[in-house]
Amino acid sequence: MKITVINGTEKRGVTYRMKEMFGKRAVIITQCLGAGGRSTAKDIKDSLSWWGISDIKVVSFKLMSEIDWDKIEDKRKASFQKKLSSVARKMHAINYDKPAHTNVMVKIKFYMVRMLQTSLGKKNPDYTDFKYWNENGWIGKVRPWKQIKD
Repeated sequence: MKITVINGTEKRGVTYRMKEMFGKRAVIITQCLGAGGRSTAKDIKDSLSWWGISDIKVVSFKLMSEIDWDKIEDKRKASFQKKLSSVARKMHAINYDKPAHTNVMVKIKFYMVRMLQTSLGKKNPDYTDFKYWNENGWIGKVRPWKQIKD
């Protein structure tokens, strides 16, 4: 599995350590002082949904005090570990050999964008996005969530 990590800063602080605790799974982890983490995670989740990802987990933490990892109480660190471990267990239990489920909202978004691409492609067949969709067969009958059988 591939993992993408977007850290808000270059320091290897709390968010970095939480990501390290979590290891490898497809989850949005936010940590911030006060408000902002959940709305940021929602924006990322919305974007991933438009990219066709159906099952997106969000783990959000608020730190209202210390931001230096080494100065955070062990009890607080343990609560981070417990929450992240719980999500990691759920992600680990997924059978990644079978195709992922594509929910209805992702399919609706696909069809909306497909109609837009078809319309734009009729006006300008050299339109880059239309050509990409057409090359993948999505303007026709191919759907990205269906496996091609040999």
